[in-house]
Amino acid sequence: MSRRTQADRTATTKAALADAAVALLVEKGWAAVTAIEVCHRVGVSRGAFHHHYGSLPELLADALRRLYADMVRVEGSTPSDLVSLIDFTWRAVGNPRFKAVLEAWLAMANDPSLGAEIGPVVLDFARFVNPDTATSILPDAEHRDFFVASRETMLGLALGRATNGGKPLGHEKRVLDRLRAEAGRIDR
Repeated sequence: MSRRTQADRTATTKAALADAAVALLVEKGWAAVTAIEVCHRVGVSRGAFHHHYGSLPELLADALRRLYADMVRVEGSTPSDLVSLIDFTWRAVGNPRFKAVLEAWLAMANDPSLGAEIGPVVLDFARFVNPDTATSILPDAEHRDFFVASRETMLGLALGRATNGGKPLGHEKRVLDRLRAEAGRIDR
């Protein structure tokens, strides 16, 4: 067996630190995410943490960047119509790990240094769910407006899940079915 390179070890450690930060955000919320707790979960020293990241906000920016990349690669094909765009978006924001995004967004609103670090990452996510990036699926104002309303509804459902221990809300299926039905009507 070949020996792992330094670059491989670095990539593995950074990924483990980022995964631990996301897991803490999901499990315990913003207040529980500290460099000490992240290091404890990964089994590395604070020195190792600081070797890879200059600060906790830098780690959180990397963790969110990785999480967003995972969301973009969600299962299923590339959306081709409004209904599949609704489903694609829900698979991303309905994922239990999306709670980490919500936690970071709220924390960033009250912490300018955190906002400076993760703000650019949040803008990347905004591009991912921006109706202007799906012009073939959203060819007119009716389609774009409906998608924006649907996206905001799904973000509300995601927030509801986050405050419900990660479990779906009782009305979630009805809301999503209604969005899909209306999307199908608009696409006709």
